[in-house]
Amino acid sequence: MADISQEVEQLRNAEYGEEVRSAFISCMEKIHEENESYNNIKTEVAKSAATMKQQVETINTKSAEVQKALQDLTTAISNGKTQQTALETATKNGKTQQTNLENVTKSAKTQQTATETATKNGKSQETALQKVVDNAKQIDSAIQTSVSAANAAAANANQATSLASAAAGSANQAASTANTAAGNADKATKAANEAETARANAESSRVRAEEARSHAETARANAETARANSETSRNQNEEKRQADTADAIAKAKEATELLVNQANTIAFRINESDSGLDVVILSA
Repeated sequence: MADISQEVEQLRNAEYGEEVRSAFISCMEKIHEENESYNNIKTEVAKSAATMKQQVETINTKSAEVQKALQDLTTAISNGKTQQTALETATKNGKTQQTNLENVTKSAKTQQTATETATKNGKSQETALQKVVDNAKQIDSAIQTSVSAANAAAANANQATSLASAAAGSANQAASTANTAAGNADKATKAANEAETARANAESSRVRAEEARSHAETARANAETARANSETSRNQNEEKRQADTADAIAKAKEATELLVNQANTIAFRINESDSGLDVVILSA
């Protein structure tokens, strides 16, 4: 507030009109200067208030951006955890497929061993059958020899009786031997057929086991591909999360610096001594 105590004192002690006019003019000039100073301060205060309002709006905008960045960060973390769970499940499934593949491979090897054993047995029985056939041929040759001998005995009348008896005995023995050889040949043929059937069944089992192994290998490869894709997705989500975190931290830091820079505030208060309006700068 303007100090006009001196002018008031001059008015009280004035004896002439010029003194009154001079004191009154001086008083008005001081009041006018005080009003001009107050108007200037008021203008500056209005400018400061507008600037403060704009800065508050900027801070609110930055706060909204920080909130959105934090929300995006939360979503990215959630997606990363989901991808990690999917990756763990895919890895577990891959291990299960690998175990199944190993079991199928083991069964295929067992079937292959059985096939090889059956094939070996079939070859052994085939060899035995060939021996029986060779024996049958030898017996047939013996029979032919016996028949020739019988014909010779019949032609030789003097030795007909003895030779006929001997030939009959030999023929009977040869016939018995031939019958036994024929029975053995039938048994060998049946065994060879059974061995061939066993070999064919073993071969079918081996083919099925190979197909199962191929399917298991395909499933394992698919599981490995899924695991690799999940790992790639997790890495991408992790990179995005780190980028979002860095951006959120930068925005929060920028907002904090803006708050610190705008910590000084202009206020007004009434002077208790002269009832005037004082300008006060408040600092954080």
